[in-house]
Amino acid sequence: MKSAALLIVAVTSVPASYAQKDWPTFGRDLAGTRYSTLKQLDTKNVAKLVRAWRYHMNAGGPALVAAAPEPGSSGAALPFLAGQDQAGDLPEGKDKDTLQKICVGCHELDVVVAVRRTAIGWRQNVDDMISRGAEGSDAEIGAVVQYLTKYVGKLNVNTASPQQMQEFLALPEKEAQAIVAYRERSGNIKDLEQLKAVPGVSAEKLQEKRSLIAFTL
Repeated sequence: MKSAALLIVAVTSVPASYAQKDWPTFGRDLAGTRYSTLKQLDTKNVAKLVRAWRYHMNAGGPALVAAAPEPGSSGAALPFLAGQDQAGDLPEGKDKDTLQKICVGCHELDVVVAVRRTAIGWRQNVDDMISRGAEGSDAEIGAVVQYLTKYVGKLNVNTASPQQMQEFLALPEKEAQAIVAYRERSGNIKDLEQLKAVPGVSAEKLQEKRSLIAFTL
């Protein structure tokens, strides 16, 4: 005898004012899909996606990564598979050992370095780890912040010196000076498109370096 199942469907109307929002209800929608549609992505903003988080589904396997738009741009957070573990690319040595000692008690190292941050951002992140129980001397914490900034960092072009832009972004001195002159004349640069429009800089080169560039912190 076949068993029968009774399916009860509840239909709840969503107010018109919320209809166009990305997450109008808990779980995003009544089906609880918990992810954004692809409608927010187009050929103009897809290049602005940066990695937001990474989740390893199994040891040695690919990671599930969510890409989020850069600050100041619009778009959805999208999950996709990544085949490369960024933590594995970090140079070996004393500072990496210290990083593992301080951070891995709470997180896997690849989780810690999943998102690039500015020097200030890394300092805040490490301070938060310390407040949650991670242990390290002042010298060790300083070394870890410098290490993370160097290898998994981003540079705030609104506060960086010309020398920092030359070293971190490999920009010619003339282009670095042009960016500083522009922001002194016009104020902080808001996003990558504005940065690429600065007279005297290579928009193509900045596009290639976009993952290393920040506009806040």
